[in-house]
Amino acid sequence: MMDSEDCQNRDVVNIDCFGADPNLADNSPAIQEAINNCIANNHSKVVITGKKQYILSSPIVIKSNVSLEIDSTVTLLVKGDFQVFELQKDASISGGTIEIMDNSFNSTVIFLSGAQQIEIHNHTSISDINIINRTTTYQGIAIQLYCKNAWDFISFFKANSIQITNFHTALYFKTEKLQNINTPCWINANSFHSIYIDGCQYGIEIDGNSDLPYEISGNTFTDIQVQCRKQTKKVIRCSGAYNVFEGLIWDTNRMDDPPLVIEFSSISHHNYLFSNQVSTSILDLGQYNRYTSPHEESLPVYPPLALGKAHLVGNQDDILVNAHVRYTVRQLLGKAPYGGTINNCFNLLDEQSVNYLDVPSSQPVVIELDFSKQPIKMLNCFGIYFGWNESPSHVLIEYQQSLNGPWIVAKNVPFNVGNTVISEVRAATLYKVKLTLSGYTQEHKRFRINRIFAKSSLQHGASWLPTTGGTLYGDLELQKGQSVKLVSPNGTKWKVSINDQGQIITSKL
Repeated sequence: MMDSEDCQNRDVVNIDCFGADPNLADNSPAIQEAINNCIANNHSKVVITGKKQYILSSPIVIKSNVSLEIDSTVTLLVKGDFQVFELQKDASISGGTIEIMDNSFNSTVIFLSGAQQIEIHNHTSISDINIINRTTTYQGIAIQLYCKNAWDFISFFKANSIQITNFHTALYFKTEKLQNINTPCWINANSFHSIYIDGCQYGIEIDGNSDLPYEISGNTFTDIQVQCRKQTKKVIRCSGAYNVFEGLIWDTNRMDDPPLVIEFSSISHHNYLFSNQVSTSILDLGQYNRYTSPHEESLPVYPPLALGKAHLVGNQDDILVNAHVRYTVRQLLGKAPYGGTINNCFNLLDEQSVNYLDVPSSQPVVIELDFSKQPIKMLNCFGIYFGWNESPSHVLIEYQQSLNGPWIVAKNVPFNVGNTVISEVRAATLYKVKLTLSGYTQEHKRFRINRIFAKSSLQHGASWLPTTGGTLYGDLELQKGQSVKLVSPNGTKWKVSINDQGQIITSKL
């Protein structure tokens, strides 16, 4: 214990003045007594100083208007399975290292309850802390925000410069399911900045709803760095709306499971992700979620056609013009179309199509495009353009990057409401694409495919005409120095070009 003189008349309360000692089996009571003393004497700060280690074996509540400040040289060793710190409204904790030393630990290190009704103008915060699970169980939660009952809420809470290692979940947001829209709970508008996550099974988990009565939305996670390990299963799982995730995810190749490292649930919408992950690492079951990457073209990616107009689709755009002539296109499963053919989806006439009526989800239409004989290089995007108000309600796009390799989900839209669905996916080598379509969005129970299209960053598109001639849609423009070559009836070849005065010149070859 510190000298009594050092413990008197101090606005700053040191835990050593209340019996804390590195040799004790449990320093939690001393820390709690120091916090309670602040409340009783109208003080605001508890400090833990020195280059020391303290064992914690029971829970601590950091009460309102108290700050617990820990020197960077202090380590708190957690032994047992219990909620280590509960942070009340207008309380804070900063500095130091918290280490889990017990294999039985499966609780939360820092816990915030919505019963505190944390709202704007609060001073509730966490900063500059290392939270480490030294065991190999990968259990427990580092930081949890939780709302259970009506009118529980957490908003405008701040966390900054946190390092989290080897937990089951690093950041866990949870709202219990409530039924009454008039008595909701929510976790909204909280800010997490400079968060470093290493070796956790799950990085950021938002487990709630995208709307009231149990909403989790508008939370920001910026400057996030995540190191994946063998035990990592998902970096982000989100059931919420308007949340923003910005950061980098490292070494997904180390994961045991296939690296679908980010998942937006079917009830998620309007979330934004900027990371180094390509779309093939993201499972998006929601609506209007947006994700971009330096490895992919800036979004949104638009279909290569001006909708409703016939175009010459040549080197600048669509690599699937006349795909039924150049590749193998077939319907594998489902009802036969009641009008049109699949081949219509690859010609230059926008109003030709293939049409389906009343396709149940139990018996979807499955269409396969097989490029195995001429694999496509560097696919940039793949999309389907449906008829106006004639779209299927479920659209699944899958592809293969090797001959007879596994099917990879490029886009899964279980509740489609749009007329164009685009998968922003880059495949180095594309062997096959499979489309699974079912349901309908209108009472007429039909859907119509006008066009199936794709873009490549290496391969040019191609416009096809019958060898006997045909209609060319759009303008034909040749680069300077290029010309048209024609053959006269006697077999002579002629080059047709133009001079600067607009005069047509023919030259015998």
